[in-house]
Amino acid sequence: MSRKIVHVDMDAFYAAIEQRDDPRLRGRPVAVGGSGPRAVVATASYEARAFGIRSAMPMARARLLCPDLVVVPPRFETYRAESRRIRAILRRWSSLVEPLSLDEAYLDVTEPLPGPMPAL
Repeated sequence: MSRKIVHVDMDAFYAAIEQRDDPRLRGRPVAVGGSGPRAVVATASYEARAFGIRSAMPMARARLLCPDLVVVPPRFETYRAESRRIRAILRRWSSLVEPLSLDEAYLDVTEPLPGPMPAL
């Protein structure tokens, strides 16, 4: 029997949480990261990505690409808490969940748990 593995990658996870928690950030280009001279972008909202801003980019470069960029410091405890909530949801489908990071996981849905629709 072949395995059915789902890869869950929550793109722009940190920025999405910031936009969720602060309505003033919604629809605006947002980067989560530091503000020092060697700071890098941890993640960028889709609005920021439209300017070419990407994760691991130097923040100074990101600010040049988008002068209206809103930079917010990371709130890792908030991201960890949300990640735990999402993993609990994933565990409704499978007891075999392998987290890779706060915003990424694999789950084996070869034999899903009772309740949710089975994998195709």
